[in-house]
Amino acid sequence: MSKGQDKKARKAKERASLKRILALTSRVKKPLTIGIALSLISVLFDLAGPYLVGRIMDSEISVHGRVEPRTFYLLIVLYALAVLASALTRFLGQISNQRAANEVSKSVQKDIFRHVQKLPISYFDSLPAGKVVSRVTNDTRALRSFFQVVLSQMLTALLYSLGIMIALASIDLRLLAIAMLSFPALFFLFRDYRRKASKLNYQYRRGVSELNASLNENIEGMEVIQAFGKERAMYDDFNKVNEYVYHKGLGMSHLFAYNTHTATGALNYLLLALALLYFGYGHLQAAYVVPVGHLYIFIDYMIRFFGQMNNAMTRLGELERSRSAADHVFELLDQPVPDFGGEPMPEMEGEIEFRDVTFAYKADEDVLRNINFFVEAGETAAFVGQTGSGKSTLMNLIFHYYSPQSGRISIDGKDIEDLNEDDLRSHMAIVSQDPFLFAGSIESNITLGRKDLDSDDARHALIEVGGEHFISKLKDGLATEVKEGGKEFSAGERQLISFARALAQNPHILILDEATSHVDTETESIIQHGIERLAEGRTTLIIAHRLSTIRHAEKIYVLDQGHIVERGTHQELIQQKGIYSNMVAAQGMERNVIH
Repeated sequence: MSKGQDKKARKAKERASLKRILALTSRVKKPLTIGIALSLISVLFDLAGPYLVGRIMDSEISVHGRVEPRTFYLLIVLYALAVLASALTRFLGQISNQRAANEVSKSVQKDIFRHVQKLPISYFDSLPAGKVVSRVTNDTRALRSFFQVVLSQMLTALLYSLGIMIALASIDLRLLAIAMLSFPALFFLFRDYRRKASKLNYQYRRGVSELNASLNENIEGMEVIQAFGKERAMYDDFNKVNEYVYHKGLGMSHLFAYNTHTATGALNYLLLALALLYFGYGHLQAAYVVPVGHLYIFIDYMIRFFGQMNNAMTRLGELERSRSAADHVFELLDQPVPDFGGEPMPEMEGEIEFRDVTFAYKADEDVLRNINFFVEAGETAAFVGQTGSGKSTLMNLIFHYYSPQSGRISIDGKDIEDLNEDDLRSHMAIVSQDPFLFAGSIESNITLGRKDLDSDDARHALIEVGGEHFISKLKDGLATEVKEGGKEFSAGERQLISFARALAQNPHILILDEATSHVDTETESIIQHGIERLAEGRTTLIIAHRLSTIRHAEKIYVLDQGHIVERGTHQELIQQKGIYSNMVAAQGMERNVIH
């Protein structure tokens, strides 16, 4: 693509983005319309003040050389009323505009959150959580400023400009001509500022997004960073991004200071000098008469005019920032979501079949190759193998977080590609090796807000999986506060809560993904009881590193480099003296397995 074509494409994208932002006004028609109307009224009252003062200065209140007190007092009262009315309407207009801005921000944040919940898990493989958070918070805040500041104040600046030009035209066309001399210079300044601000804002927003992602990653990985003494290295990486953001922000400050203060301020004073020259020449040469009141009105209007131009130029920078932020928001909202339609599945038996399934997260890097297995409803099947053999990927496919490149996965004989995902997952539950607990209470983490589950159900589930001793030592019982991630509980305690959560959901298919890998031997024996209780009457798939937890499974599958290389019961696999037998021997579960 040539430079000209690239510029044209960028312009088209900017217009499309601005169009989508403006389309959001349809959500806040009433408060925005009221705000704009009040802004217009405020401008009219504000411009009436200098006009009334000009009349006083031009002695229009005198009659036959004598001051008419009644007219003088009337103009003073009208001036005071105009100032008060302008302040009141401006205040009410700003409130209405801010209400519209906040409603748009709230609406867009709800849209983003709803959309993020529907995105496939694969989308988050390449997008750090910090960037998603930045788009929901920082970018929607910048988008809000478009309505709260940019749209209303730029419109106000336009209304001021039109009102001032019309007023000058009615007073003295030559004063209007002097004012219009600034238009070419203002056009250049606006164009130059917009072009540079667009580039700097784009780089700044990207930098802030990277900064948030880096900060989020450092906080989440603080234990690892400190354990391996990587504080300095991580600080240096963070500082590089921080320095980049600083310099882009500094560039914006320099641009702002030059365009909105130095250049426009000098232009303003040049016009005032021309007006004084026009006024002075007429009086000194007796060529024409320029009333002093007209000169006052011109000076007052020009100060207001350039004040509004400065304000508009500043908002132009914020407009670019809002548009750039909107691009991030729309980019996220435009991400395609899976079709949640499909055949409803109100009931499930729990039969699972993989037929010639091949899957890769990245092209030409297969994680699973030609996988075939069948698990009957109510059966317990285990999957073992070295790290990276594809065990957890199997579970991701069953939950339909991803779709295989080839082959067929069926539940109760139905292809999961044809099933409604909400229905499918409503019959399933998972206990992972590092269960996540939400901020709230132990009870809310077990019931997950289901209205058909109460505290008695949560307590019963926790006791059933072996958590009676755990809950008895808690002062507040099930109401015990859980902070984000549940870090105040041990790994075993978090697992017990996770097991109770799974039992309370009463799934037809239960998946245990390395559920005992992070707990001690004593806790493992308790959790083993929970596993046996959970597995009763439901299809259970277990991924295990500790083979002691799966020896009673009806079927055990051994994976190696994406293939199922062994299958059978515990005793059958021991007799094969293959990979599984060696793994058992390495863990000291059997003696003399080689003999």
